[in-house]
Amino acid sequence: MKQLLGILSVIVMFGMAGYSIFFSTSPAISENQTESTQSSTQNSEAKKTAVQKEFPDLKASDWNMVLVGPSNKIASEVAEDQLTTLSDNSHQLDSRVADAYEQFSNAATEAGYPLVVVSAFRSVATQEQVFNANVQTLEAQGYSAEDANTETKKTITEPGFSEHHTGLAIDVVDQSWYNNYSTTVLDSAYGEQPGAQWIAENAPKYGFIIRYPEGEEAVTGITYEPWHLRYVGVNEAEYISERNMTFEAFLNQLNGN
Repeated sequence: MKQLLGILSVIVMFGMAGYSIFFSTSPAISENQTESTQSSTQNSEAKKTAVQKEFPDLKASDWNMVLVGPSNKIASEVAEDQLTTLSDNSHQLDSRVADAYEQFSNAATEAGYPLVVVSAFRSVATQEQVFNANVQTLEAQGYSAEDANTETKKTITEPGFSEHHTGLAIDVVDQSWYNNYSTTVLDSAYGEQPGAQWIAENAPKYGFIIRYPEGEEAVTGITYEPWHLRYVGVNEAEYISERNMTFEAFLNQLNGN
């Protein structure tokens, strides 16, 4: 009997040992692992919050966020009493951005790149005159009416679809380029000039962006224009330029797309 009890005792002990060994080989979630997971989640949330805080606080419906372009016709032109004539006495901008431009222009002069305004606010009526005149010139050269219209759209925005109608856009080059350009003052080659590079680097400090950057034609619908500035606001312009974004991409992010 004692021998039988001894055998049974060994079996029970072995069974308990086996049970213990079986469970000891299963992965266990330690306190350190739990804390690590919580820390990772907190870091992720913190990064998300930081991005949200970094993004300018505005709405797509704000006046400086209006989108006008080849696929977006202007809803209504800026009111005439909302325009201000610049110090050159030849061009106008929305009064809400005119002072920002003048400050930018003064900074450019101090840096050795005095600016020349080539174009600023243009009414739909003025754009229509320019557009139609180009069409007629091409027709006189033998183009059909349809082909002349198509060809004109490559270099001149269709009336109602120009950002210049908003009063927030301005075309500028530096005085040196203006005095010495060899073909046309508004040429993409201007982007390689020191003046153009200074403009691109410093315009955001005053709320302006290079509206049609190089290589983004499929997005903007407009070829590279290193001279075309668009006012969006200082925080917005710096956010866009630091990330090499298009205005369209910025609006998509603003709209949560």
